[in-house]
Amino acid sequence: MARRAKGKGTLYQAKDKSWVYQYKVDGQRKTKRFQRKADAKAFIEAMAAAMPTPAVVQPDSPVYRQPAAAAEILTIGEWMDRWLENYARPTIKHSTYCSYELYIRAHIKPQIGGLYMNTLRADDLQGFFNERGKNGNLTKRGGLAPKTLTNMRNMMHMAFGQAVKNHILQENLIEGIRLPKAPKSEMRVLSREEQRRLMTAARLAPEPAAFGIVFDLFTGLRLGELCGLRWENVDMEHRSFLVCETRNRLPNHDDSIAASTTVKTTPTTKTDNSRRTVFIMDELFHDFEMYRSIQMSIAEQDYSYNPEGYVFCQENGSPYGPRTFQDLFKRCVRQAGIQDANFHSLRHTFATRYLEQGMDVVTLSRFLGHANPSITLDKYGHALDEHKRSSMEKLGDIYSIRHQKEPAPVPQDEPSAPEMKMGW
Repeated sequence: MARRAKGKGTLYQAKDKSWVYQYKVDGQRKTKRFQRKADAKAFIEAMAAAMPTPAVVQPDSPVYRQPAAAAEILTIGEWMDRWLENYARPTIKHSTYCSYELYIRAHIKPQIGGLYMNTLRADDLQGFFNERGKNGNLTKRGGLAPKTLTNMRNMMHMAFGQAVKNHILQENLIEGIRLPKAPKSEMRVLSREEQRRLMTAARLAPEPAAFGIVFDLFTGLRLGELCGLRWENVDMEHRSFLVCETRNRLPNHDDSIAASTTVKTTPTTKTDNSRRTVFIMDELFHDFEMYRSIQMSIAEQDYSYNPEGYVFCQENGSPYGPRTFQDLFKRCVRQAGIQDANFHSLRHTFATRYLEQGMDVVTLSRFLGHANPSITLDKYGHALDEHKRSSMEKLGDIYSIRHQKEPAPVPQDEPSAPEMKMGW
């Protein structure tokens, strides 16, 4: 058994080859077990760093204070789990909780989860974000998207802020972190010819719900919003619908289910601004009515139809999951001969065509459910630039009138031309 100096605890290896560290805090004996000796030593060093500095003044001095007890020693992984369950979960949406849980489980714990909070340095966190920006993608080569990095930093900022309030950290080290720059991916917008071919392929598809692709081209819904749309939220009289639910694939927290993820419809949207009313143009509404009649006809003929009320559902009435509808979209894209397009291209195409028609950014931002118009400007500024250029050309036409030669006045002794009226 390896002994340490008095007051610093005892470290020894147990019969099961694990390492056990026994120490006292406020007179109470505590035991902590480690699989590796290196982990035990790291904990001991963290304990030493957390110990208060001995008082310089004499005990009999009037300014002398009894040293405070050492702060609780926690790893980043232990604190993030505690924060998520005790502080975050009661106050956030379920979808947000699932995102936070994924960040902690898949990124934070494997990379820096074993580091101790009281010995954490800003360099450790900066290195973590730099590495995730290069190699953090879990499904393919490359790093995490800038948006994901921002979300993860915001989450850690809240968690570390709470750690400061709990006296586990002296300061919030996340505040000094700078996220790595990532090359901005080019947004895929369908050309008008590609748009036409895709609409044709969707109308000819054997699945009636393929009409949802056409519907999305002229409403700009997110995939989860399209899959979560129900007939009860459609107002046929006013030709509009309410976006108030989303259907997405979320991490599964039910131990009785083997699958790691499950598709759920949640009565919430991505942001508060995402809850919105969308109006359907007359031309699209005519086809929308026809689609509804086809769906109702199938339901009447099929005794096994599952009437869950989803607008874009499978032929037996079961709702589409995002991944399943993605597969339907890919088949239509291949049929249309279109390359390098994903479902979000429909939303990009809708926004671009909207701005090309001279519509304003504020209204478009509300249609898309963005938190504010600046997000819309950042994403679709290219289309707005084209609109501004054409507008300036029209203004130039007006300006050029000033430099045109005025026509000679008609002599008074000559009869003037008869007044002509335009008929409509």
